[in-house]
This record gives sequence, structure tokens and C-alpha cells, in this order.
Amino acid sequence: MKTNLVETTGACRLEVHTSEHKTFTEYRITATVEGQMPAGAAADDVFAQLAATLVGKKIQPIQEKIYGLTRARANVLSRRDTIYRQRGLDRTMPVTWIQGEPLEGCDFVGVQIWGIASTDGEVCVTTVENPVTGRGRIWTGDGFRMLHLPAVRGTTESGALAVGDSAQAAQMFRNVEQGLLAHGMKYTNVIRTWIYSARLLDWYPELNRTRTELYRKAGLGVEGGPDFPASTGIMGHCDDEECVMDVLALETVGPESAKAEPIRRSPRQDSSFNYGSSFSRGMAIEIEGRKTVHISGTASINTAGLSTYLGDAEHQSLETMMSVAAILNEQGGSLANITSATLFCKNREAWEAWERVSKLLGIPAFPKVCIVADVCRHNLLVEMEAVAAI
Repeated sequence: MKTNLVETTGACRLEVHTSEHKTFTEYRITATVEGQMPAGAAADDVFAQLAATLVGKKIQPIQEKIYGLTRARANVLSRRDTIYRQRGLDRTMPVTWIQGEPLEGCDFVGVQIWGIASTDGEVCVTTVENPVTGRGRIWTGDGFRMLHLPAVRGTTESGALAVGDSAQAAQMFRNVEQGLLAHGMKYTNVIRTWIYSARLLDWYPELNRTRTELYRKAGLGVEGGPDFPASTGIMGHCDDEECVMDVLALETVGPESAKAEPIRRSPRQDSSFNYGSSFSRGMAIEIEGRKTVHISGTASINTAGLSTYLGDAEHQSLETMMSVAAILNEQGGSLANITSATLFCKNREAWEAWERVSKLLGIPAFPKVCIVADVCRHNLLVEMEAVAAI
């Protein structure tokens, strides 16, 4: 893994992490806004840096996720479109906007991009579309296809959101199923999901029950079938929906081309299935002998599934880091292998506690976007998801 860090004197801190493979280079790019400034000015700086990187390195993006307040969305996306058009970038690529309260004083928080550059220069990532989930991106490799469907909502055939949180959740999961089928895949191909709920703490158990029921019917988590995908379930939304979902699915001709192995448990946390949550702790994806590990949303939960260090943000931060590190250690890596992360903090005090613990213990710096958001339990103060190249 090679790391390039670019710091500007303007709004943008840009971190680029690369992982070299035989036929492609994988890129994880994190751009964050530092300091207090208008969202438009920050967006101009951030997307100018991103566009230059994408063009200069011939990166074909697969996933682009933007964090910020909803009131800044139209302005930020308009400036993104203008800059991408000026640089000749593919503007058909969809984007997921996640409402997240900033910690740095700007309504626009940052951007995460995942993409690849093929060794021979061939275009292998393209935009696909279907009437149910809209645009997505497909990466076609040697013996595999990887499909990313962003921002799937619980809309009915009329285009309106289903009425009520549970109805929207059920419709959202059904829409994902139809979106997968439109591109020749099923739920059993899904390896990673991101689920955002505007009122997470009000109805997370019901959201989880809906997910479990649909997964079981689709053949996930049943005897002889694939395990549940890695997942993050967190507070957030794109627009006026109750819940919204990003999905990553893999179709492969065999493990010699590409394979995804679920991480069911770790030395510090048992299987989430034991307390009714339908996700794996992580997913290890191996292509051309190199491994990328997706760590699900992880918080201060012990092997019995109980929240720990109640009211203590410092110890919850430490426990979260140790749980993530334990998974990476078993996969042959460490926190130093993290190429992209998102940190969700219940409040500013929890974020300050995380930063304090990281500094005191000399935790290796890794690229992350930090936002204020509720975690799935009232007594949890921080949660982190991560991707690591090993």
C-alpha cells in the first residue's frame, strides 16, 4: 500500500491511498473540509482537487459519497457538476449524499471516492441504469463483476415514498432486490451494505426485523446459504426519506478470479446474529492475491452483545478502535492499513474524546470523515466503519 497526502492552504485536505494489483490499481480518496467557510467556496476547492486527481491518475470511480447538511446539497452538487464537466469527467456517475452534522464549522463536510485505474487503460467501470433503483456503477474485471447501487429509497411504482417507516424499509429492500435482478444478480451476491435512517433510534429494531425477514427469504443467513453481508446501520438521510441504502454486490466465476469471505466474529466481539442483527462483522474481498477488508459499523459492544463503558466516550472510543484492530489483526493487518473510514459521533464531546485518545495513545493517523450522528443504541457514543488494504 502506498500513501500520498496532499494538504492545501485552502479548504481541502486530500488523502489518496493506492493498492497495486496485476491488472489495476485500486484507489481510496478522502477529501475533507478544514475550518469555517461557506459551503460553496469549500466545494470549489474540494472538487478541483478531486477532479485533478481523477484525471491525472485516470481513475474510474465506482463509489462517490458526499457528507454535509441538506441545505448545502444543491449548491455543492452544482459546483461538483460544473468542475467535473470542465475537466471532462464522466458525469453519469451517481453519488450518495449523506446528511451529517459537521464538526469543523462548514455545512459541507467531505467526500469519499473509491475507484480503479486499469493497467492497460481499458474502461472497465461503467454506469448502468434500471427503472427501480436508477443509476449504478459496474466494475467488470477478469472473471468477476462488482455492482454498486447507491441511494436506494423506499419508493413505490408511482415514484412516491411508501407511507410510514416500516413500509418504506420493506419497499427499500424490495427495490434493492429488483435492482440487483435487473443486472443479473441476487441478494446472495451482496457483500456490503450501508443503511441510513433519519430517525434511527426511534425504530432501529423494526428496521432490523424487516431486514432479517427479507434476507432469510432471499437465502442469506440460512443453513447452507451465504452469510449476511457486512453492513453499517447509522443515522443519516439523503432527502425526506425515512431510510436509504447503498449496496455492493459481487458476481464471480470462481475464487481464483475474486472471492469475498465474511468475517462473522472477532476476538473482541461475537457474531451479531446472536443479538438479532443481520450483518457480518466485516467482509474480506480478495482479487489478484490482494485483500481489501471492509469493517462493518463497529461500536463499544462486548462478546455478549452488550454496550460497554456507558457514558464514557474515551473508553468507548478505545474499545471501538480495539475491536476494529482485532479484526484487522486476524486478517494480517492493523489500523495502519486503513485506507478509508467514517467516524460517527453522538455529539462533539464524543468526537473530542476520540481525538484525545488517538493522540495520547499514538494511534496511527488514517483518513476519515467525521460527522455527528446517532448510533444504533441510545447508550453508544461513537461508531466507526473502515476499509483496509492488506
